[in-house]
Parts: sequence; C-alpha cells; structure tokens
Amino acid sequence: MDETMDSTFYVTYISNHNGSIRFYRNPNHYQDSRYVTDPDWVREESEKLVNSLQTLEISTEYDQQAAEIISLIEVR
Repeated sequence: MDETMDSTFYVTYISNHNGSIRFYRNPNHYQDSRYVTDPDWVREESEKLVNSLQTLEISTEYDQQAAEIISLIEVR
C-alpha cells in the first residue's frame, strides 16, 4: 500500500509588499516510502507543491480600524 503525504499541512506565505500574499500548503511530514527511494517521483511531487502557489489579495480598507482594535489587546 502506498502512503501519501500526511493530511496536516503548514500554510507557508510570502508577502508581495503590495497588499497581497502568495501561499501554498506544505505537508508537515512525509509518509510515503517513495520519498527516499524514487527521486523522479519526489521531483514531480515537489513541482506539484510549487505549482499550487496561490495569490490572495488582502484589503487594506480597514487598516486603521484593525490598528485601533490591536492597540486594545493586552497580552498577559
């Protein structure tokens, strides 16, 4: 039985410095034995991860209100 990536993922993101981020899901560990035995398969799986990169636009319309709310938060 072939095992695949674990279903728990990290979401990795990168700021574009323009109000948007790029992100992709990155498995937190790999269970499939092919990761150590089949370099071609690993290359294909890695390309799938890279190709899954998405861009998300983040509205800056409420930045001032968000800053006001954040300033009220007390960390103890």
